[in-house]
Amino acid sequence: MRSSGDLLDAVTTGDVPRRRRFFASLVFRAACMIGTCAIAGVVLAGRPPLIVPTSPTTVLERLPRGYAALMPSTTAVPPLQQIQSLLRTAARSGDARLAARAEALLAQLPDGTSADVMKARAFSAQHRHDFATALRLLDRVLAQFPGDVEARLSRAHIQLVQGRLDLARSDCGALTLGMQADAAALCLVALTLRRGDLLQAAGLADRLIDEAVSDPDLLAYLLALRGEIAGRAGDAGMDRWFTKALAIAPDDVRTLAAYARALHARGRDRDVLALLSSAPVTDGLALQRALAAHAAGAPDATILTDAQGRRYALAHEVGTQPELRDEAEYLLTLRGDAGGALALAQRNFMNQRDYEDVDLLLRAATAASRTDVVASTKAWAASQGIRLRQAGP
Repeated sequence: MRSSGDLLDAVTTGDVPRRRRFFASLVFRAACMIGTCAIAGVVLAGRPPLIVPTSPTTVLERLPRGYAALMPSTTAVPPLQQIQSLLRTAARSGDARLAARAEALLAQLPDGTSADVMKARAFSAQHRHDFATALRLLDRVLAQFPGDVEARLSRAHIQLVQGRLDLARSDCGALTLGMQADAAALCLVALTLRRGDLLQAAGLADRLIDEAVSDPDLLAYLLALRGEIAGRAGDAGMDRWFTKALAIAPDDVRTLAAYARALHARGRDRDVLALLSSAPVTDGLALQRALAAHAAGAPDATILTDAQGRRYALAHEVGTQPELRDEAEYLLTLRGDAGGALALAQRNFMNQRDYEDVDLLLRAATAASRTDVVASTKAWAASQGIRLRQAGP
């Protein structure tokens, strides 16, 4: 198996005009699918407040600009195109209702072995963090069409989210050998970031940013990713990257969540509160506000903490499981329940092993005085070649 460095050298060569043309075809996958690796866990249910209307004129919610284009249309828009638009907007806005609508459209499609249908089902499963189903579908696509770039790239990033860096490296290598330079580069920047090779990740991301200047959607994603790299490296230029990303996509919940986490990690919780003061109302961003208010000693800290608790209680009441990592963070940081947080963090670790997942598990285990869990988690990270650095003691 070639090393990450060897693969990096391979993907930085090639015909630049051809690569730029191909870059445009990766926008949806990069913005919608890679985000589950680098900016994981923010495709959450954006729920409006629960209101019992008292009259037919009661306004329950004002939908964000652009939603009208996603409403059922009398024009003959191909179903797969509708599904992709819904999933893309759900990822950007954090509104799981759009992902649910995509699921309903997918249910109307005939079963079969169409690669496009299987990929659509896989991408939808990935949105709801059903990684096992997504991997099964992507495996089927790649068994029939080994050169399918979208399926290969998406599978690599699911493997990264689940902490299977060896398998992700194999898919990155396959993209390189298949002469898919841009897809391989996108794969490698996520791989090197996940390993903790921050200098290498930053260098590769910088090259990709230069290539994506004519593609706003992909550029915004890459700038946010570059901001996350800078944040983990302690780079003073972190704000510049995130600010550029938000200038392109001000309401992108993935960018807002990543920036909020980076600011919180640096103790800049007042800046988190300012950043999220007019942000979309999603479960993930609400948690970030509550965490920042708690750390900053803001006057509304208790109100925000209690509101977050009600969100989770309501979700359990209706039979749904909130995002495990977020609920564990809530229990650990806002309620001081180390045991309950550790239980959820361990459940989460069974399916998701990205940077924040490992960090949370180590912090919860330390708070609960579970040195055995700390040791086993660090041993697992070492087996995958992951540099924990800031994650845990």
